[in-house]
Amino acid sequence: MSAAAIDISGTHPGSGSGNDDLQLTENLEELASEWTQLESAGIGNPYHGFLWCKAFQNTLGTAERSRPLIALLRSAGRPVLLLPLSLFTKNGVRVLTFLGARIGNQNTGLWDKAYYEAVGPEAIRDVLHQLCQKSNADCIDLQNVPCQWNGRPHPLVLGNAQLSPNPLYRGSVTGTFEDVFKTLHSKSARKNLTRKQRHLQDAGGYEIRVCQQPAEIEAGLEAFLEQREARAQITGVPNAFSSPEAKAFLRQATQSPALSVTPNKMSAPLKIWTLSVSTQIRATYMCARDGGTLHAYSNSVAHDEFLKNSPGLVLIREIVEKICADPDTKTLDLGIGEEHYKTSWTRPEPMCDSRYSRTARGKIYSAVQTAKTRLKSRIRNSDRLWPMIKKLRQMRASGN
Repeated sequence: MSAAAIDISGTHPGSGSGNDDLQLTENLEELASEWTQLESAGIGNPYHGFLWCKAFQNTLGTAERSRPLIALLRSAGRPVLLLPLSLFTKNGVRVLTFLGARIGNQNTGLWDKAYYEAVGPEAIRDVLHQLCQKSNADCIDLQNVPCQWNGRPHPLVLGNAQLSPNPLYRGSVTGTFEDVFKTLHSKSARKNLTRKQRHLQDAGGYEIRVCQQPAEIEAGLEAFLEQREARAQITGVPNAFSSPEAKAFLRQATQSPALSVTPNKMSAPLKIWTLSVSTQIRATYMCARDGGTLHAYSNSVAHDEFLKNSPGLVLIREIVEKICADPDTKTLDLGIGEEHYKTSWTRPEPMCDSRYSRTARGKIYSAVQTAKTRLKSRIRNSDRLWPMIKKLRQMRASGN
């Protein structure tokens, strides 16, 4: 398939129209205007935004030789669904997955709100079948899709869905900060965190900043990268941002592009929050916004003399306090993967993995992936195996 678009027209059951068409293209720029229009006016998540996907494909995607395949469904000429996908071949099986899924926190697609509320399972299966057929894919692997999303079961959660190994952590921030803090933290926990914040403030040069200027962004990014690498050396947890391509991705994702490449004048997908003490950045958090949700994407903390006062936890407290005061922010999303700091502010929501197979080879691939997901879930949820894996990582990092 060339980079030129493929148009496939026909009636989609449940869509209520015979004027629907599905366009596939490898060229992200070709759909930029409708993509950003749907991103601004519809519902979705920042990890499927145009600038995010473009930053990924320009860096990590190119290094991995990822073949993008962007699918746009129109109804009566109006965009109603966009799925940013990637096509790869593994052991002779051609598989469609979400573009950049390994560095995103969840996968939802971008939807016109009215279409999302009305679409039925037959229409979605028809779209997925056509995606596989026209791209010559054996199957489509839809991982980390919220089971419930925007008031209904997510349409991409199919009948064969299984729970993903890790849940998503989300919570409401519609009340005052005092109410949210009191509801989610015990009296002793509130006192302890407030005490740590005060110790950091007393050290001098205490500042919370959302980096805006290029020099600020670069300083925040450098601190994040250094702190993440130090953490990997101490804990043995792999650093997802250690490669040159990953660093280049973050630089593109945190810097606002020229208006000429953003039809709807969209800003950089990621903003860097920093906590500084004594003129040095001691903690960072990269965040993205989508509608009324703040997505806290990835964080870091300096392993220095201030670590005992938990600057990372204090920064999250500051972020929550500021978004509670913002009437446009309703939800805090801390992404997938269980961490103690996440459970202190949010609650787990299940995610699902679904697979649609078009061929016999696709069915075999899906069966293998389903078994792998089941095994990962058993390990991740085991009170014996998961602590053992974390201990082995630490031992390997320390050289023991």
